[in-house]
Amino acid sequence: MTPDSIEPLLSLFLLFVAAKVGEEVFERLGQPGLIGQIVAGFLVGPGVLRWVAPSSTILFMAEVGVIFLLFETGLKTQPEEMTEHGAVSLAVGFFGVITPLAAGWAFAWGIGENAVTARFVGTLLVATSIGITAKILADFRATNTTFGRVILGAAVLDDILGLLALSMLSSFAEGGSHWLNLLLTVGFVTLFFVVVLLLRRTAFPRVRGRLNRLRGTAPQWSFALVVLLGFSTMAAYIGLAAIIGSFLAGMFVSESEEIATALRARAEAVSSFVVPFFLASIGLRLSPHVLGERRALLLIAALTLIAIVTKLVACGLSALPLGRRSALLVGLGMIPRGEVGIVVADQSLRISAIPSSYYSIGIAMAVLTSLIGPLLLRMVIRPERD
Repeated sequence: MTPDSIEPLLSLFLLFVAAKVGEEVFERLGQPGLIGQIVAGFLVGPGVLRWVAPSSTILFMAEVGVIFLLFETGLKTQPEEMTEHGAVSLAVGFFGVITPLAAGWAFAWGIGENAVTARFVGTLLVATSIGITAKILADFRATNTTFGRVILGAAVLDDILGLLALSMLSSFAEGGSHWLNLLLTVGFVTLFFVVVLLLRRTAFPRVRGRLNRLRGTAPQWSFALVVLLGFSTMAAYIGLAAIIGSFLAGMFVSESEEIATALRARAEAVSSFVVPFFLASIGLRLSPHVLGERRALLLIAALTLIAIVTKLVACGLSALPLGRRSALLVGLGMIPRGEVGIVVADQSLRISAIPSSYYSIGIAMAVLTSLIGPLLLRMVIRPERD
C-alpha cells in the first residue's frame, strides 16, 4: 500500500478507537455514550491533540453513519405508540414541538439574526431523543408505565415534526418563492409519510411472505438495506434531506415487533461501526475558538435554558391529566435533544445563510440537554411507581 492509502486508514483507525473509548468511559459514568464519542472526536481532532483532521474519507463514513443512525431510530419508532394514550401523547408531542420552535425562532430574531438562522435555531430546539430517553426508562424499568409510554409516543411525533421542520428550513434557505417552496416541501413530506405508513400495513406483509421464500443470505435484512438506500435516494431526489428517507425506511420495515427486533440486532451491529464516525466527526469539526467566545457561551447558555424550560413547561402542562408527578416526569423525559438535535446542527454546515458559529453552538446545546435531562429524570423517577 502507498502512503497515500495508509493515511486515510490510519485516520479511520484512530478516530474509531477514540470514539469507542469515549463511549465506554461515558457509559461507565452513567452518561449517554454518544456524548463520549463526540468528546473523543474533539480531543483527537484539530481542536486539541491534532491526531486526526477532517477528510473526504471521514466525511463519507460520517454520511453513511448518520443515515444508519436515523434508520435505527426509525426501527425503534412505532407510529402506534402515538395513539396508545390518545390526546395526551398527541398534546405532549405537538406542544413540545411548537413551543420550543416558536421560542427559539423569537429569541434568534430578537437578537438580530437573519430569517434563516432564526428558523434554524427554532428547528434545533424541536426534537426529543428517543434513544437516550428510552434507555433511561429501560434502566428504571419504567418503559411500560403510563408516563413512559406517553414520553415515547410524544417523542415519535417530535422526531417526525422535527424532520419536517428541517426540510422546511432547507427549502426556505434555497431562496426563490419561499412560501411556495415551503408548501411544496410540506406536501412532499406529508405525502411521503402517508404513503410509507399505508404501505407499511398493506404492501409490506405481502413482500415479507415472499422474502421468506428466498434462498439468499438474510433476505429480510437485504430487503431492509434496499429500502434504506432507495428511500434515502428518493428523499434526496425530491429535494428533502436524505436522512428523512432513512428514518422512514426504518419505520417501513419495522411493520411487526418480531421483524423490528431481528432487524434492530443487525442494524445495531452495522451502526456500531459506522455511527461512531458520524458522532466523532461532529467533535472533529467543533471549534475551540468559537466555544471560547463570550457571545457563543452566552448563546449556548441561553439556548440550553430555552430548550429545557420550553419542553418542561409545554410537555409537563400537556401531561397534567396523568397527575402532577407523572407530568413532571414527562416534561423531564422530553428534554434531551440527543442524536436528532445533533443531526439538525450538522445540517447547518450545508446552509450558507447560517453563521458557521451556530454549528458549535447547536452541538453544545444538544450535548448539554442530553446530559442535564437524564440527570434530572434520574433524580425524580422511581422504578417501582407509576
